[in-house]
Amino acid sequence: MMRLPLFGPLIWCAAFLVAVGASPASAQSEGQVGQAILEVCGDVDARTEGVLAGTVRDVATGVVLDGAAVVINWQVPGNEFPGTAAERTDADGFFVFCHAPGGVAVDLYAEILDRVSDPLTVGVESGTLIVEHLTVAVSDPTEPGFITGRVIDRTTRLGVPNAELTIRGQDIATLTNERGMFTLDEVPYGVYVIDVQHLAYADRELPLHVAGGLTQNLAIEVSEQAMELEGLTVSVEPRRFYNDMEGLVRRMNLGFGEFMMRSDIEARGATTLPDVLVGVAGVRMVDGGRSLVIRGSQCVPMVFMDGRLFKLDPDRGLLDISLFDVEAVEFYKGTASIPAEFNYSNNLSVGCGAIVVWTRRGR
Repeated sequence: MMRLPLFGPLIWCAAFLVAVGASPASAQSEGQVGQAILEVCGDVDARTEGVLAGTVRDVATGVVLDGAAVVINWQVPGNEFPGTAAERTDADGFFVFCHAPGGVAVDLYAEILDRVSDPLTVGVESGTLIVEHLTVAVSDPTEPGFITGRVIDRTTRLGVPNAELTIRGQDIATLTNERGMFTLDEVPYGVYVIDVQHLAYADRELPLHVAGGLTQNLAIEVSEQAMELEGLTVSVEPRRFYNDMEGLVRRMNLGFGEFMMRSDIEARGATTLPDVLVGVAGVRMVDGGRSLVIRGSQCVPMVFMDGRLFKLDPDRGLLDISLFDVEAVEFYKGTASIPAEFNYSNNLSVGCGAIVVWTRRGR
């Protein structure tokens, strides 16, 4: 617990930031944060009121818990009716009671997902900021966690589409959609590093503590990466041709599927995956391009991205794949023609065929 006198909004707000582990970058940022909290709390009567603030976190992982209900109860001497108040934590796990009763003992606890923290009794002094940190046992080490979030441009604050996110050491990866949103399902409990890559942005890596049984939301900022060429003409073959593309060439020689290279994609002016498949014998687009009719049956083929099974957005279907950095596309119309490395016998969609997409970036 930390107690700080309320000399003024800027002083105690800056002290509050230090108490909860955030370091203001400048006097200006301190002033902005102080003003923001002042707007939330308004005037605090230092004679009869105190401010009670803090965070709520998961016991095992230390992950902040947003949306937790924080409740305080108190009894004023001479008053037969007890007092109570409640607040919810924000996206950073913070809570604040701006007008906590001064001069009395306050019982404090947090609740989320039917889990309750150990109660605390805090003596609130008038004219004082009190900082308390509550923990709730929410995560389960035996369960996987779920990660959602958005990759955004640091300058424009807009979502970055087709950024690749990979959990280092795990065979788990995904691409952001057109709004920069992403989901990583069933990530095993533990501590990992997420690698974020995009052709137009500098690579990023950030640590992540996955809390079992919880869904965590991330906002990941990336910065544009300028590339300078000083009077040189550079011809580069994509690195695909030296690893995974070898398998593509082998399968093309066997001749069991349809194959579209980058030159074919550009010649057709295709921007989405269904555009590439227009004209393939026995195939036509339906449902606005989200699915296909293959040999009379409407379905959505399995999609592999750089060798890994790719989970399509259920609402967008095949429109979920952008072709801006695609090097080659393989298309197999039926079970018999699918190569062994892409024929998942336990996948119910295998009878619809498979689409294999190779990007210029590789795995």
